[in-house]
Amino acid sequence: MPPIPGRDVPVVPGGATVADLPTPRPPAGPLRRRVTRVALALVALFGLVAVYYVGLYFYADHSIDRVDALVTDGPEVLAPQLQETSSTYLVVGTGLPGRSGLSAVSTVVAHVSADGEQAVLVSVPPTALSDTPVCQTTDGDLRQPQTEPFAAALLDGGPSCLVRSVQQLTGLRVDHYVSVDLARLPGMVEALGGVPVCPGTGGLQLAGAEVTGYLQPATGTDVTGAAVAEREQRVLISALDSALADSTLADPLTLTRFLSRAGDAFTVDAETTLGDLRTFGATVGELSGSAIERTGLPVAEVGHVPSGSDQAVVVVDATATRQLFDAVIETGRLPVPAGDGVAGTAPTDPAPAEPAPVVDPVPEGTTVSVEPAGVTVDVLDGSGTGRTGEVADGLAATGFRVGARGVEPATVDRTVVRYGPAALEPALTVAAAVPGAVLVETALVGSAVQLVVGPDFTGLAPVEIGTPVPTTAAPDPAVAEAEAASSCS
Repeated sequence: MPPIPGRDVPVVPGGATVADLPTPRPPAGPLRRRVTRVALALVALFGLVAVYYVGLYFYADHSIDRVDALVTDGPEVLAPQLQETSSTYLVVGTGLPGRSGLSAVSTVVAHVSADGEQAVLVSVPPTALSDTPVCQTTDGDLRQPQTEPFAAALLDGGPSCLVRSVQQLTGLRVDHYVSVDLARLPGMVEALGGVPVCPGTGGLQLAGAEVTGYLQPATGTDVTGAAVAEREQRVLISALDSALADSTLADPLTLTRFLSRAGDAFTVDAETTLGDLRTFGATVGELSGSAIERTGLPVAEVGHVPSGSDQAVVVVDATATRQLFDAVIETGRLPVPAGDGVAGTAPTDPAPAEPAPVVDPVPEGTTVSVEPAGVTVDVLDGSGTGRTGEVADGLAATGFRVGARGVEPATVDRTVVRYGPAALEPALTVAAAVPGAVLVETALVGSAVQLVVGPDFTGLAPVEIGTPVPTTAAPDPAVAEAEAASSCS
């Protein structure tokens, strides 16, 4: 019987009725098709970008050299329970421009609190006399304990020996070893288009081509290496922080250039990743004021030549060093001086202040008042050309008494006469005998007078009572001011 219209519903194969079938959608219009294609293209594009960034990260992370350096359970680590949540980075710069051997190494110990709100950075002189415990060399051999210049632990033993030396000196547990080839640092800065230095003080924008000059103190008086170490870590931290800026992350070409160059420049321990470097740069780079404190290792003497050695070293103030790092371990800050209510160093970004007046040790008309026979001078060769004996014998021939003879590893760019506050008159005699030498007063030599021979040394001049002292022996105030500005002080 044929279906009755309005009452019977057609049945299709399978038992379903026509009413159960989905209603056909009308064909999509041109606009809807275009929107769909654009959405799919964007999803694909974002996917490609995400894959690119992930691939770039892993490529850069795997291109970084890694070494076995950490000994976190070493017996020299003090109060490990107090260091469980904080992090200590050992940041080492190698291949310092214009220097070689020990002086080409700069070291900063960076202690960051658990919450990332406080950091202490301490520079260690490469020639500081320190004790290195038994350690494993790069070749896997066991190196016996020895007392040596600090950087020798790295150059002669390797990263693990340097880590053990730092832990022995400070009591801190080194959690991350980070070494950067300073010859490649300008390329990293160039990839970013320059980085800011000392942003809180007006500072300057440092271009890649300017990094090498920035890492070389102008007067060659940075015997402890503190100034260079501070400048190095400022540039490095600024570069890492700039690489994390939104403008850099949004520019894949800039980011690629930076990461590829960073991968060639860095050497880290086996456990440290590119993400750890990112965290370090982001954390320390964002701290300012009293939240970040910088200081140098307390030093008792410079230019000391140990018995049986011909190499001048820096003698560490053991008591002050222990007080410094005990405070860092216990409080995460530098020790508070007696009678003071704040930490012992100036904040990172101090307010601009009037520069201290430079006292001219050689006013016009200054003459020699102490004859050479009444002057004892230590002779240290800082030129790297082995001129200690030549210069010392020449001074002895002109009547000077020669004390210690040695090699000054902290290479200088010009001849320097270092003297204690009470030894100006004998120092003037030496300056008159060495044309071109510059006078540098420092309490770190006590009452001694030290002649550090630089590459500009041309010879000696005869001296007697009444001989004029060259006015060029006075430090240049413009140079001193420029150095102070470049170190953010």
